[in-house]
Order: sequence, then structure tokens, then C-alpha cells
Amino acid sequence: MTDPEQVDWRPGASADTLRQRARLKRLLRETLDARDWLEIDAPVLIDSPDFEPNIALFRATLPDDTPAGSLHSSPELTMKRLLAACPDLPGAYYLGPVFRANEAGRRHNPEFTMLEWYDNGATLESAIATTLALIQSAREALGLSPAPVERRDYGALFRRHGALDPYHADTDTLAQAAGRHGIDVADPADMARDDWLDLLMSLVIEPRLDPTSLTVVTGYPASQAAMARLQTTRFEGREIRTAARFEVYGGGLELANGYHELVDPDEQARRLDSAGSRQPSPSQQRFLAALAHGLPECSGVAMGVDRLLMWLTGAEDIDAVLPFSARRV
Repeated sequence: MTDPEQVDWRPGASADTLRQRARLKRLLRETLDARDWLEIDAPVLIDSPDFEPNIALFRATLPDDTPAGSLHSSPELTMKRLLAACPDLPGAYYLGPVFRANEAGRRHNPEFTMLEWYDNGATLESAIATTLALIQSAREALGLSPAPVERRDYGALFRRHGALDPYHADTDTLAQAAGRHGIDVADPADMARDDWLDLLMSLVIEPRLDPTSLTVVTGYPASQAAMARLQTTRFEGREIRTAARFEVYGGGLELANGYHELVDPDEQARRLDSAGSRQPSPSQQRFLAALAHGLPECSGVAMGVDRLLMWLTGAEDIDAVLPFSARRV
């Protein structure tokens, strides 16, 4: 018989943290239910709609090794189809597991809990307000005082901490900036421009965000929001195109990502085509058909519940807020 003292069989999270986790999930549901939003059960097994090229999906197969799709990384397509079919709904949300392959570490687990919602009629600013209100309510529920809030512009952050213009810098300039900050990449030739921007954001800028504050970042490049509207603005006197997107950080930890959603079916089809998926999958075709039917003006937000609990409790490792992380399964 296996000696229980020699095997790491216990949960990563303590009993107190598991109670806080349950309290947090109840709060999120109660808050959104009070808005008369509809909670939906999105399908977990999908037909591999790779809208986001940088997200690796878990592939599923039948017993005879026939491909059977993938585990979803987001319920986005089905939730937007729901709003297109039921435009009188004030909003809809999903609270449950999502999956991303090749994501493991102190802040990542291949299976994690996502709260994703779509607010009918919401602008980007109202989506930011809803996100901050949810987070502040979560702090209150766990006995914490409200956190200060800062607003930061993506371009200004790169200028301040990276000494560059992220909208016009070429790949070589971004690679050189990474080198100045001691960032070593095994295969730099495989790095696209947005890969360098993401790397600089995560390793140079995020650690410099105020650890005690909620920071809202806006002004992301147009190339970094496949399903968001685009807008024209200016940076350092030059006209630029940015995405109607925001991210909320707790300290240097990314908590939520939101879009003012693209509702133009022709533009969405063009973006899908430019991503390399020349023949849309059945679920993508259904999604594009829903857009053609008419998606209400809306904003969507995805919030990592495990990440949020890490920030609320001061945990340094996601294992400490999960019953059983991938390390313990």
C-alpha cells in the first residue's frame, strides 16, 4: 500500500481559501443574476475554431483516434450566437472551466475557471465600470477595502518603461528592446511583432505596475484584438489605429480582458480569413451567420476567477487557490 505521507495527495488550497473561493463564485453569480443576466452552459467540446492564433487548444479524439474537436478556451462564439438569437436579453454570462494547452506555471493552469459575460448595449467604458465594480465587490466580500484605480495608456506605458513607440516599432527594434532588458529568446526568428510586444508587456511593463492598485490599460494595437472594434486616435502626434479593448490588472497580475465587440459580419469574416483559416469551421460559419442576422451592440469581458482569487488573497502561485491544479491531478 502507498504511504500517504510520501505522496502529495492533498489539495493545493487550504480549507479557508476554498471557502473564499466558494464565496467569490457565489458573489459573482448573485451580482450578475441581480442584473437579470442569463447564465448559460456553453459547450466545452467544440470543433476547434482557432480565432486566436496564440492560444493552443487541447485536441480531443474518439477511441479510434478520429479527431473530435477541442476543449474550448472561451465560450465566446456560442454566447454571441445566444445574444443574436435573443436580443432582448440584458446580458448573459458563463462561469466555468476553460482549457489552454501549453500554459502551466506559477500563474497558469491548463484548466482554469473563467467568468465571461456579454452586456447588451454596453460601451467599452461601461464594461470597464462593471468589471471594476465586480472586483471591488469581491474585495468587500472577502473583508478587504476598495483598491485604488489607475488608468494607463498602452503606448505611454511602452514609452515610459520600454523607451519605444509600440505602434510603429518594427520587429528588430522590439527585439533589441527585449535584449536591453535581459530577455533571451530561444528562437527569435519565430517571434512575430505581436509576440515581442506581448513579451515586453509581460516581462517589462507588468512588473512595474502599482502592486496595490487596479490598473486599467487601454489603447492596444489594432493587431491585438481579433474580435473587437477598431478606432482611430493619435499617439505622439501620429495617427494610429487601436482596438476597443481594455485589460484590468491587480498589481502586475492580469485579471480581465474586455472588448467593445465587433458586430460587422463582413469585417469579422475578413479577419478570420487573414488569420489563415480559409475555410471556416461549422461553428465559425454559424457564428458568422449569427453576426449577419444581427448581434446587438455589446461589450464582452473575460475574467480569470483563479487569478482574481490569487490577487485577493496574496497568493504567489495558482496552485494555492485551486483544489487540485494540474500538478496534483
